[in-house]
Amino acid sequence: TIETNASTSTKCVKGQATVTSRFGQWQQEEETQGRRFQGFGYPWTVDCLLPNGIPELTCKEISKMQRNIDEGRVDGLLDIRFGTKLVIGWTEGTKRGNYFAVWSQWPWKAVMSHDDDREEIAKKLSMTWNDETSWYVPKSGEELKLAHVEGPGYDQTEYNGKPSIRSIDPQSNSKGGVHVRLLVNLYHYIRNAPGSTHIVAVVDGQAHRSYEYLTEALNTNISLLYRDFWQSLLSEINHANPTDLLPMHEDSSTTSHAFTDMTLMQLLRLRKINILMVPVLTPSPLFEQSVCGGQYQFATYLAARYSADYHVIMFIDGDTSLLERPQTQPLPSSSSSTQLKRTQQQIYYDRFFSPTHSTQCAGHRYQLIEQYVPPSHDTDEHLLQCTHDLLSHPKKWKFAMKNCHLKEGHIVGRTDAIYAYSVHHPDTLEGYAPIGVDDCISPGNTWSERYYLLESEMVQIHLRDRERKKECTCFVNRSK
Repeated sequence: TIETNASTSTKCVKGQATVTSRFGQWQQEEETQGRRFQGFGYPWTVDCLLPNGIPELTCKEISKMQRNIDEGRVDGLLDIRFGTKLVIGWTEGTKRGNYFAVWSQWPWKAVMSHDDDREEIAKKLSMTWNDETSWYVPKSGEELKLAHVEGPGYDQTEYNGKPSIRSIDPQSNSKGGVHVRLLVNLYHYIRNAPGSTHIVAVVDGQAHRSYEYLTEALNTNISLLYRDFWQSLLSEINHANPTDLLPMHEDSSTTSHAFTDMTLMQLLRLRKINILMVPVLTPSPLFEQSVCGGQYQFATYLAARYSADYHVIMFIDGDTSLLERPQTQPLPSSSSSTQLKRTQQQIYYDRFFSPTHSTQCAGHRYQLIEQYVPPSHDTDEHLLQCTHDLLSHPKKWKFAMKNCHLKEGHIVGRTDAIYAYSVHHPDTLEGYAPIGVDDCISPGNTWSERYYLLESEMVQIHLRDRERKKECTCFVNRSK
């Protein structure tokens, strides 16, 4: 029910709410993969199911209501309160007085996208929601709008004996919330994801320093950032279409280019790649003592805020690079040669939307290929060389695919079917996906060709600063 009195600032809606913990048991373990999580918080997701057909529940109307409540304020925070039947420290005979209520605030204006009048939009949509009648399904890989997302980044340390985040400390060399691998990853997006957007989520306390670092990097010459690989990249750009996949070559003595003063910003413009930094309003204690630094909490906001702007969103760790199958590597007999020349957008179009190739899944997961980076090689130059080795040495690639797939990777999903990009799980709900599109997450995340992206499509290379397997290390096994 809703209070209809126009002068009433509070509107009460009867609905249902479910509260779900994500990996609670894993995060309560005393030690996981070398990091102590005991005493750290872990995320809870609250999903509210509200009745249909109530005008006040459209984005436009709730936004108006909030402005009436907080006239003169610009933050647009909407108060949310509800009771639960959850009990902290439950013991037999616990009374209702020990149940706890949830009070939160939702930054409504922050999730408003464009006109945001969903009631008006809904009147124009077909009642049949499928890929044949939808206005929002791209017709080719060139039309597909792609965003790749990382963050909020967390680098755990201690300050005065308490958990802290190194990137928040006032250090002159701090990159804020920007991952140290960003420039390496951007190089590969320039090659294999032209026309896409890279979203960097940072905690609001990191925003100023993050912006300063990004601005500095964007105005730096690419001859300084990509010393051994920039000239060959520009040469490829000169001979390719704006939407082509560019192979990776090392510069040679015969490679030269006139644009020695080209900056990273200019290079990104050539390939029509945008960078979007998103400050996330998170109290420092929550960020500092939450497993994965609030990434799971951010995942739901990511889907709510940016799904209207892109067809496909991928959520990945900042220390991973996405590589396509090397063109020197033979394909299975059932594949065509054109499969070697697909950009990320073309691969995701085939997986999600193609009338002939789609696997009709809401989301997919990458294979994660480990490549340990020893401290002596932890520079952008060496990291680019490491990925170049994989792309240019067929035996090295084959060895890594066979022996270094030690963990499962991150995710990519179509935005019209996902309610949360939950880091390692493209979560959807019944009724979220178009007709014919399934939740393809395999039980126990076991291997499935339908759910996982294949080696012939795109793999996630984990440039990790901790060793999991000795032979899965950059600059080894070139001849194997």
